[in-house]
Amino acid sequence: MGRAVLGQANLDPNGSTSSATATLPVETNGALRVWGAFVLLMLLVTTPIFSTVLPPLFDYPNHLARMHLLAEGGNAFYKVQWAPLPNLAQDLIVPPLARIMPLEIASKVFLVATFGLIAGGAVSLNRVATGAWRMWPLLAFLLLYNRTFLWGFLNYLFGLGVALTSTALWFALEHKQVWLRALASTFGALACYLSHIAAFGFYAVVIAGVELSPALAELRSHYWHALGRRITIVGAQFVLPAVLFFAYWRQPAGSSISYAAWWRKADLLFSAFDNYNRAFDVGCFVLFLVLLGWLAWTQRLRLVPRLGWAVCIVFVVYLLLPNRIHGGSGLDHRLPVAIWLLLMGGTAACFREQRTALAIGIMAAMLLVIRLAVIEHVWLRADRIYSADLFGIDALPEGARFAVALPKGATHLAPVPEVHLPALAVARRDVFVPTLFAYAGQQPISFNPPFAALAAAATPERLWSALVVGDRAEMALLPVLQQYDFIVITGDGTVALRPSACFGRFFQQPTFQIVKVLHDPGCADHY
Repeated sequence: MGRAVLGQANLDPNGSTSSATATLPVETNGALRVWGAFVLLMLLVTTPIFSTVLPPLFDYPNHLARMHLLAEGGNAFYKVQWAPLPNLAQDLIVPPLARIMPLEIASKVFLVATFGLIAGGAVSLNRVATGAWRMWPLLAFLLLYNRTFLWGFLNYLFGLGVALTSTALWFALEHKQVWLRALASTFGALACYLSHIAAFGFYAVVIAGVELSPALAELRSHYWHALGRRITIVGAQFVLPAVLFFAYWRQPAGSSISYAAWWRKADLLFSAFDNYNRAFDVGCFVLFLVLLGWLAWTQRLRLVPRLGWAVCIVFVVYLLLPNRIHGGSGLDHRLPVAIWLLLMGGTAACFREQRTALAIGIMAAMLLVIRLAVIEHVWLRADRIYSADLFGIDALPEGARFAVALPKGATHLAPVPEVHLPALAVARRDVFVPTLFAYAGQQPISFNPPFAALAAAATPERLWSALVVGDRAEMALLPVLQQYDFIVITGDGTVALRPSACFGRFFQQPTFQIVKVLHDPGCADHY
């Protein structure tokens, strides 16, 4: 990474980019060097994905179960209801792949594509914005294993890669035929929208920021024709996504807007580096900030003005964005990694000596290797736990009904998350699991009518309170369990079901227990 020749970039009065004379001469084979390094880094960062049976991403098992249903066209418990929803990246890509390869491999290919789009989008954006091929944006590889990824927000991250790539395309086609730019940008905006609504919002804000400076210049100069043409071309790409949004999106019932504590905004900027070792991750974040600060202080970091406007506007949106809106949670959590990637794509670092760039590149490569070693260690441990849990799931009879009991507050990151592991029974044993993601307006999967009511009758938290805690206030829902065949009990620590003659032991691990529901008429009245 350090062998890059990093020059500065300027903009001409019309807003296009042009390369200034670099501190070091730009090599003619720069593209080959950059993409060669890109391939090597991709091989490195995808190693943990293929060295484990199941990547320990919080929502990943639930997504995998949905991919199975989409590939199979549903089953007795779930039906497929396709609509142009703004959350379909995996849903459109993984099921077709699963027809030519195992589902688990198809899903991992999607993870690889997500990494490639994010890092490749940063590289491509940097190339068209600064006018030269540089190793600098390859620092994006340090950001791939972030808190958002560990949550398993995969559609958003895929959409983020699409947004970066589409922004690069927007720059590249600036002086091409209007129809070509309008067509390409419409395709890019639509791809962002179908990937994830938050990625589409990010893309829209970035394009607004990119076009703000030249639009203001045209406004001040009274170039009304040029200004109108610019607004028309910018707006044209958002027409089709807007039509789909207003025609198909429905606000979830009971949705609200809420903000987290403001101090969390500063902490979330660190989330782009946060994974498993807090001390090491903080150290990486501090080194990253020191590098940017030193380069800026010594005037060696050049930010492309038009992308500088975009970074500022995205940052303001981040500060104003609520934590929850219209049924979506953690909205502001998603933007920090996007801000850092946009900064990588829109800057160029100038080094007076090549050995300085080489030293920084070697240090960045070492940090990446250490980060991946930590991740690999945790993922291999998770693989052992998951393999044991899946043994119990695979022992279930096909077509069973599988209730889930979880403690309150279980929805948080853990090195080995098991909260959504029961959903894999949908894919592996074709059973009913009420915690499968099947929310109207968010996924193209829904419960068949009888099972929608069954899923709503006893939430995982209430079942936990009744079965594990022994909360008498929740005992009234226990007869509902006669409609299930098994119950899985999992949580953050060791789980233990309260003794009852209405349950039979089936499978037990320290943090993952499956019990059989005995269909005894007497159990319908008491447990």
